Amino acid sequence: MTLGSLRARLRPRSIAGQIALLVVAGIAVAHVVATTAFFLLHEPQDPDTLPGVAAARVGVLARLLDAAEPSSRAALIAAGARSLPLVAVGTWDGEAPPGAKPAPDRAVIRRLRAAAGRPVVVTDLEPSEEDRRLHVGIVTGNGAMLRATLADDPLRPPRQGALIFTVVFLALTLALLCVWATRALTAPLARLAGAAEAFGARDDHVALPQAGPKEVLAVSGALDRMRSRVRRLIDDRTQMLAAISHDLRTPITRLRLRAEFIEDEGARAATLRDLDQMNALVEAALSFVRDGQGRDAGSHSLVDLASVVQTVCDGFSDIGAPVSVERSRHVLVRGQPDELQRAITNLVDNAVKYGGQARLVMEGSPRGVRVCVIDAGPGIPEGERETMLQPFVRGDRARNLNAASGFGLGLSIVQAIVEAHDGRLTLENRPEGGLCAAIELPLAARNSEVRTPHPPHEAPSRQEPEDALAS
Repeated sequence: MTLGSLRARLRPRSIAGQIALLVVAGIAVAHVVATTAFFLLHEPQDPDTLPGVAAARVGVLARLLDAAEPSSRAALIAAGARSLPLVAVGTWDGEAPPGAKPAPDRAVIRRLRAAAGRPVVVTDLEPSEEDRRLHVGIVTGNGAMLRATLADDPLRPPRQGALIFTVVFLALTLALLCVWATRALTAPLARLAGAAEAFGARDDHVALPQAGPKEVLAVSGALDRMRSRVRRLIDDRTQMLAAISHDLRTPITRLRLRAEFIEDEGARAATLRDLDQMNALVEAALSFVRDGQGRDAGSHSLVDLASVVQTVCDGFSDIGAPVSVERSRHVLVRGQPDELQRAITNLVDNAVKYGGQARLVMEGSPRGVRVCVIDAGPGIPEGERETMLQPFVRGDRARNLNAASGFGLGLSIVQAIVEAHDGRLTLENRPEGGLCAAIELPLAARNSEVRTPHPPHEAPSRQEPEDALAS
């Protein structure tokens, strides 16, 4: 059994178990680090071996002798010698040997003076540079005298630096452990969210997580089954509409031929108009389903958006529609030129139909480039804008197909095409009147693969190239 498989078997399968393991592991690591620091930084068990402690006790003995009666000082020194076996103390008659001098300014001498609590005279009785011990004589203010031998070792300051380092190391260790464990715990959730977000988008081939807590695996399996069912429903819907379109074309054609033999001219025209509407409804429904499913991102090419806009304008101008391009710049976007042309055509057709005219303006936007189709119509009430993007909803609110010139699929098709190009469709009423239907698209990346711009058929631009809005 490999180490990875053993670790996978020992790890809890549920989120609750993994969180509990994370907490227990954090507590265990904290205890291990704290215990290690205790053994490395603790002071020796016998404080008498510390130079600072020995000097302090000698200073306390000097304070007691200074306060005691002269007759009892010898007994105090003898008791001190017995109670301080690691410090050599004894009586002193005050006679200093030749060469004696005041005690040097050492750490143990300063500690001795501080512990005495009153002025004392400390004399170095055996000055020597080689000896690591100090032989001193002490005279207090009341004339008490004693001699002592102290280790001439530097006093070790508290290990504050090591203690601070230990605390910081412990905090960083726990923080890194928690971050790593949390990321490992939430990574399957992030992958699951990414797969759910990508579902239905242009690239919905994101793999679902196959490893992780059992709750995540359960949700992943349910999402995979739901994704399969939705795809099957979409495929069935598309096939059904394609079959209906194919089957309806033949009887519609036969009815059209028979309608030609109707003698009453009015009845013949009404029948032919109804047949045209039936055929247009079938084609519009098929276009909505086809464009709503998007396209593979690999089939997108670089498109000169200004050429697409100019092509649409030229097409409407050729039939006498009041459509004009007020401002246009040549920028490259990545997408399907035919689909982009269809989306802009639908917006211009709505503008001409409901607003009497259409003006096209290209401008920069935070997303990249913005194509605005402006009309002079009544606009759309704010509360109905989202509804207008739904299929089979018409702006005239009429449900009589005899009086309507559309089927309410134009804006739905535009939105499906724009979303397939990572763009956004917005509808805004203008303060001066009319509606502004805007398509925002991202510009082609600078480091994208260079391809020849693919303008729509028959569409040379009528404007001179200008600088790109952004790239």
